[in-house]
Amino acid sequence: MPKKKKPSKEQRREERLRKGKQWLTTYKGTVKHLLKHYRERFHVDTITASKDLKALGVNYTQEQLDTIRKNEEERIRQKHLQKAKKERERLFELYGDTCDDRFAYIAGYTSGGAPYGSTWEEMGIDPSLPFDEKVALLGSGEFDLMDIEDLVFEDDADDMLEIQIIPEQFSVCKVTDYSGIDIDQPFVFTGRTDEEKSLVCPTRLVPANTTSREDKWRAFRICGELDFSLIGILADITDLLAANNIGLFAISTYNTDYILTKKKDFEKAITILDRSGYPVVEEE
Repeated sequence: MPKKKKPSKEQRREERLRKGKQWLTTYKGTVKHLLKHYRERFHVDTITASKDLKALGVNYTQEQLDTIRKNEEERIRQKHLQKAKKERERLFELYGDTCDDRFAYIAGYTSGGAPYGSTWEEMGIDPSLPFDEKVALLGSGEFDLMDIEDLVFEDDADDMLEIQIIPEQFSVCKVTDYSGIDIDQPFVFTGRTDEEKSLVCPTRLVPANTTSREDKWRAFRICGELDFSLIGILADITDLLAANNIGLFAISTYNTDYILTKKKDFEKAITILDRSGYPVVEEE
């Protein structure tokens, strides 16, 4: 048996108007409730009902039709807002304790009470979005919490890298040559370009042939040997400090990264990093 062809929108309206005309001749309600009763009888929205009734001879002015439209649009808007609110409440109930504005999944907390885990950016979600939108994306079904946990604990070195304080004060210098410095001393960094010879070293080791210098720097390093495939570690640290108006410069060696800040900012920098999931240790 061939499938019956579905009537078009215009055909449905013609049929509705035909039945509506008959319905109006037997309508027993009040004029005040005519729109509501027509909408319920023919299962249409308020705007469609008002257009039908005008077509059937009900004397609606354009002002009345505009008012009906505005009221219906506001009703729909409020309905959508309420639905969105309920969805946010549902998502917060599901994920509120496992994420915050920075982390899509909080794996744990440092000794100082700061969370650490997988960030929104690592999950492929724009971190600049409002928090409820990020949570909604997380709850869309595209991301699974077990997958996030696997990502967080896949490599402990990526999430629990320690910050080690170097117990020295440093100076940043420009020198005529390197003859005055013992390069076998620890924490001596040299840099030579076509324009200058630079030196970063403990202040107590600054050579006499220094032509320019800036003192009162402190330093820390990321513990261990960093695999060259690891990305974003130095960027995360510099972003955290920059967001708190702490200036710095970094020195990278084969094994790891060293970060220097001015002495006056050093304690603040260490506190921020500790609270952000980077455990801080003193050099042994």
